[in-house]
Amino acid sequence: MPHPPAGEDDETARAPRRAAFGAFFLQHHLTVELFLLRLEPDRGMVEDVTQEAFMALCAKWVGGQDFTDPRTYVLAIARNILRRHQKRRGRVTTLFFDDLTMPEIAAPATPREAEDRLAAWIQLLPPRMGEVISLSQENLPDRAIAERMDISHNTVREYKVQARRKLKELAEADGFVTPTGRRRR
Repeated sequence: MPHPPAGEDDETARAPRRAAFGAFFLQHHLTVELFLLRLEPDRGMVEDVTQEAFMALCAKWVGGQDFTDPRTYVLAIARNILRRHQKRRGRVTTLFFDDLTMPEIAAPATPREAEDRLAAWIQLLPPRMGEVISLSQENLPDRAIAERMDISHNTVREYKVQARRKLKELAEADGFVTPTGRRRR
């Protein structure tokens, strides 16, 4: 029986991995894009970074690397690529809350508008704090966030507390109020 042509065994072995990656991509593409939109207002840059992150993940995925949590891995890749793009374009996002004034705007009418509003507020946070709160919006555990960002678990918790407080201030400045009697559990 003749041997298969060179490379055919590799392609046959990689087919299930490619299919699994395709399913992962379809399931998590929007998640990565929303995560990046919370950190960068330029949608073009976000789309480019999203594609680059998935291409980097695909190379490792199809090459045979196994991941314990591919979602956190692709979010970390995307964050690092975004930082490179922002640095290359000379973007530095340092704002002070005392200097901010928010215009009066209507309440969001759709979930997409609410997500965009939250993304705009998160972009006003210090960069690392914005990354932590954005990762927590993806329901990642604090320990996974700490590991991916190479910071301590306590730092993640502190950033989340500070970010929630500042996001609440920004929301109230926009006219949103937390109903009385509603308490955090």
